[in-house]
Amino acid sequence: METSNRVLDDVLKEFSCPHVEERMPRDFFYQLGLKFPQQYAIAARDVASCVRRAEALGAGPFLHVTIPAPNWVERGELIKDCKLEVALGYAGDRQVEFLGPGHGTEHYSRALQDTDIAFHHVGIYQRGMDELAANITAAGYPEVVRGGVTLGKALSFDFRYFDSRHDIGIYLEVQDFRLLDRELSIEPTLRTYAKLRDMLPF
Repeated sequence: METSNRVLDDVLKEFSCPHVEERMPRDFFYQLGLKFPQQYAIAARDVASCVRRAEALGAGPFLHVTIPAPNWVERGELIKDCKLEVALGYAGDRQVEFLGPGHGTEHYSRALQDTDIAFHHVGIYQRGMDELAANITAAGYPEVVRGGVTLGKALSFDFRYFDSRHDIGIYLEVQDFRLLDRELSIEPTLRTYAKLRDMLPF
């Protein structure tokens, strides 16, 4: 499948991932009250290598970090000392995320049992988590992971994974960012980082 987003086309081809539209119709998301996914998430044993390959195709630059995952709850159990290796960047107007196996969780490593790279989930940035989660679970997609942080009423980040693999082969992730009770987009921050990195002489 080719689209007007040639960088994304090339990245997905490089990592043998389908376009979302090839895996599921847009109505799948709309019937759940969801926006169309803004993010492709790929689990990988070697995130740094994936970043180099994606950037060679014109994606990114990527913000590549290993971060703690506080309040990580997996299948109802709080996992302490959970850490994630994450690389975030853009291919045109779509976000691409590479995720390492992680520490303290098998959520990503399970997808890598027989491969080095796997299409893991699509991500949707959208406010109204409680209502969305109720709609998704009622449709037969149970919540399997949740996490995030809350700093009073000023800032909150709530993310949840739902197991939709039996229908679409991958997970759904909903991410609800809030700043002063308004939707917060991380896209400007990531794109600013990309511009600054491009200006560096090394």
